[in-house]
Amino acid sequence: MSLPMPTVRITEDYMQAYMTVPPSGTPENYTVEYLTDVLHLNHVKIGILPENLQKIIDNNLYNKEVLVAQGAEAQDGENGYFEYLFETNLSQKPIMLDDGTVDYKNIKMIELVEPGQKIAVYHAATAGTNGYNLAAQFKLAKHGAELPPLKGTGFERMEDGVTYCASVGGKITELNNRVNIFPVHELFGDVDLSTGNIEFNGDVIIHGNVLEGMSIKATGTVTVDKVVESAYIDGKKGVILRGGVLGKNGPKVRSKGNITAQFIEYADVKTDGDIEADSFLDSRVYAGGAIKLTGKKGCIVGGATHAVRGIEAREIGNPAGANTEVSVGVHQKVYEQISMLDRETKDDERQLQRIEEGLVQFETIMRQKGLSFHNDPRRMALVKEKVRLSAQIAGRREEMDGLQQIISASNAACVQVVKNVYPGVRVSVDEQTVQVQEPQKAVEFKKYMGRIGMFNIGYTAK
Repeated sequence: MSLPMPTVRITEDYMQAYMTVPPSGTPENYTVEYLTDVLHLNHVKIGILPENLQKIIDNNLYNKEVLVAQGAEAQDGENGYFEYLFETNLSQKPIMLDDGTVDYKNIKMIELVEPGQKIAVYHAATAGTNGYNLAAQFKLAKHGAELPPLKGTGFERMEDGVTYCASVGGKITELNNRVNIFPVHELFGDVDLSTGNIEFNGDVIIHGNVLEGMSIKATGTVTVDKVVESAYIDGKKGVILRGGVLGKNGPKVRSKGNITAQFIEYADVKTDGDIEADSFLDSRVYAGGAIKLTGKKGCIVGGATHAVRGIEAREIGNPAGANTEVSVGVHQKVYEQISMLDRETKDDERQLQRIEEGLVQFETIMRQKGLSFHNDPRRMALVKEKVRLSAQIAGRREEMDGLQQIISASNAACVQVVKNVYPGVRVSVDEQTVQVQEPQKAVEFKKYMGRIGMFNIGYTAK
């Protein structure tokens, strides 16, 4: 008496087969070989799972559908990649601590490496694994792509071909698998008369104070761990003052990037970027971006503070009524400057057109008379003037574009104060100004219907 025939169900994608085995009804028992033959009869060629067939027999899994064959999806190989052994995502923002204070000490704008330090390891691409269905139809996998050797400056590749080490010390950066190590001027002490002023093509790190009368100028960033006294700081790409700036004789801080400071007191600070600090005291502060006062104090007291894109603070002014000016947006003089540049540009364009017409006349005369006037002093003067005017027009247009960007950035500018605003505070939005006469709490000053509106935070004017 022969064994009954199990039934086989194959999924539509031909990637799985399930078997249902009836009880044998005879002294003869099923074998793995018999069940395998049944699968072959149902056109299952590969992917058979003998261990599952054995389970059916050992555990008497009768009249139950059991997975007995499995195809495999194609697995593409992984692309090669560089593992960087240095921090590539630096946090340039201070960290708010649980007690409400702000940690300015651990802001990290640059990553430093030493000569010989391992900076990267290359991990090679892997081969793919081909896929198949139960009918032995194969799907080819893609192999991972290799990357070219690491590009950049200041490092070398080791003999193993995959390890890279710094050949010089300095600031390391990575962008799009290109690594550069730039020079850094690092001083483990104060900037004073014994060190002299510092002017450096790169980044500057001072682990001490910057004393009165001294100057630091850098084409990169400037980081000072302690206090800046009445000195001059100019970091084109950014400034971090972990200990703040304090000087009765008017310290100055300049940057085209962002500025972060623990506090700013009695200082003149100007940047094209953003400013973040815990407090301002009797200072003149300008930001082409936004200003944010964070931490327990988060206050502006005295002085004049302006930010094109807006100001956020916990408090402005003080109970003693300190005269404090805060302003956001753009002044009318910006629009006047754009109008003046536009007039000057149009005048130059008319003059340029006349010069080009004169040059065309020279060309016409040369063709008619068969003579060359290329070196004629009159023609050369016109060419020089054309070059000068063209450069001047391009410069004015670039300046106008920059001013238009400032106007666009200021469209939604407002002054937001989450705690107190005291009498003595004067708030300006664009050219509109309001004088605070009574203490206010949790308010926002912004343009509304052509005038400054003062709204409780949480209420939005429509």
